Amino acid sequence: MAASKPVQLEQVQANAFSKREILTKLVSAGTAACIAEAITLPMDCAKIKLQVEGGTLANTVRSIAANDGAKGFFRGLIPGLHRQLGFCTIRLGLYDTTKAFYIENTPLKEGLPLRFAAGISTAVAAVCCAQPTEVVKIRMQAAKAGTSRYAGTMAAYYNIAVTEGARGLWSGLGPSIARLSICNIGEVVTYDTVKQAMLKRDLMRDAFPLHVFAAVCAGFVTTTLTSPVDVVKTTYVNSAPGTYSGAIGCARHLAVSGGFRVFYKGCVPSFFRITGWNLIMFISYEQLRRIVSKQLTPRNY
Repeated sequence: MAASKPVQLEQVQANAFSKREILTKLVSAGTAACIAEAITLPMDCAKIKLQVEGGTLANTVRSIAANDGAKGFFRGLIPGLHRQLGFCTIRLGLYDTTKAFYIENTPLKEGLPLRFAAGISTAVAAVCCAQPTEVVKIRMQAAKAGTSRYAGTMAAYYNIAVTEGARGLWSGLGPSIARLSICNIGEVVTYDTVKQAMLKRDLMRDAFPLHVFAAVCAGFVTTTLTSPVDVVKTTYVNSAPGTYSGAIGCARHLAVSGGFRVFYKGCVPSFFRITGWNLIMFISYEQLRRIVSKQLTPRNY
């Protein structure tokens, strides 16, 4: 992801630490993620409803449409955009810079260990900074059909802060860190690995077909890896305080009550949503990065 074709290690490091390159990737990552979030949110709403209430995908979609209309599929849009600005700006926008940091300061030089370290580090940083947006988004989306748990997005932040404090705003921090770390490996690391492998072997050019192929691979890997953690996180964050002793207790309860299959509840809408999100996000990111880079002239940055 750091370049259109494999380049010398020194050049990658120099580019990754330049202010212009960092700002370009931060702006492009946050904007691309918001575009993808807005387009794929209806499937995410269906997925969360399915995880919380059970049933089938078709019944869940019908229930949302019947009780809330079109707006039901965009419940949680504003906190969703807040979440992407916090999460993706950091986990994708700082990924190459973090790789360069590890290359310069650790024995890690190339390969999957380096990519895993960078992916997990940026994911942890993103969750620690932006977890309140995740909590608000899930609670607003998971509200019972025809009801509204909060008067609005800012009211949700305020209500949770007043009634539950920082612990409420950062509830589910552990599951979110685990989920986003796995998600970053599935999305960013997979995309980076597939793209660079294709370029290195001259199998594809750095163009639209390669971006689509790498994004679909990332969507498949991410869905497989994140579904169990996603179910636990959604259940735990949406539960009343004290319902579970912790994330492990929540996972144990789900396993006992529903068996292995419960951890892949909602995996079908998850796959379509995650793959669609990856396609839109990475394609937008690649194009935005070129556009923003041209606007940020070296003279100014």
